[in-house]
Amino acid sequence: MKTKTHVLTLALLATLGLTGTAMAQSQSETEAAAKAAVEAEAATNAAKNAREDAAAAQAAAETAADTRDAGAATATGAATAAVTAHSATQSSIAAEAASNEAVQAAHAAQGAQAAAEDGANPVAAAVEARQAADAALDASAAASDATARAQNAAEATAEATTMAPEPATPAMAPTAPMPAATAQADVKVTSSAPDSIVGEYKIDFAALDKNGDGNLTRAEVKSNATLTGEFRAVDNDGNGKLSQTELKGWM
Repeated sequence: MKTKTHVLTLALLATLGLTGTAMAQSQSETEAAAKAAVEAEAATNAAKNAREDAAAAQAAAETAADTRDAGAATATGAATAAVTAHSATQSSIAAEAASNEAVQAAHAAQGAQAAAEDGANPVAAAVEARQAADAALDASAAASDATARAQNAAEATAEATTMAPEPATPAMAPTAPMPAATAQADVKVTSSAPDSIVGEYKIDFAALDKNGDGNLTRAEVKSNATLTGEFRAVDNDGNGKLSQTELKGWM
């Protein structure tokens, strides 16, 4: 009697376990179907936005082309407008391609939603819906970027066609030749040996000696053009510095 009761108890527990598993599986499938529906809706919205962006990009490209064809104020502006209008067209093409990708991804997400609701593996279908939604969002973002580029290019085209011409540089009046007699009178030729000391000069040694070390370097005398030019001649010992003794023989 006890053995029979034990068997019945085990059978009841097994039945309850199977029922619990079935209920849990049913709940998981329901959640998967709900998630797939959310992803499909997100993908659909992304595709809609991408289509709207592609249409805006197309409009910008057409505006840029019309502006270019209307002519520009300068040749430089016309050349620039040709480049920017072409850029608007290329960006429009990119936006259209991204829009098509978003639409295809949305269709894939919708198919995954249907599989999650009616298929044999709703959980796997929900994963596919999520992946398709991500692809649709990425494509929509690409369409938006391409549209912004197209619109910027259209604005640049308009600016190029209204570019004002650069002011002409006034021609310089020809200079009258100097009379020969005057030219000869103004020319004075002198010559001296390299590094020679010529003339008498006065300098303020203390003012030039910035660091107060009792010597003047090339950097310290650069404000005195004459002393800079004759530095080597004055630097008797060739140490790259001028002492007061060396300067006494120069001044």
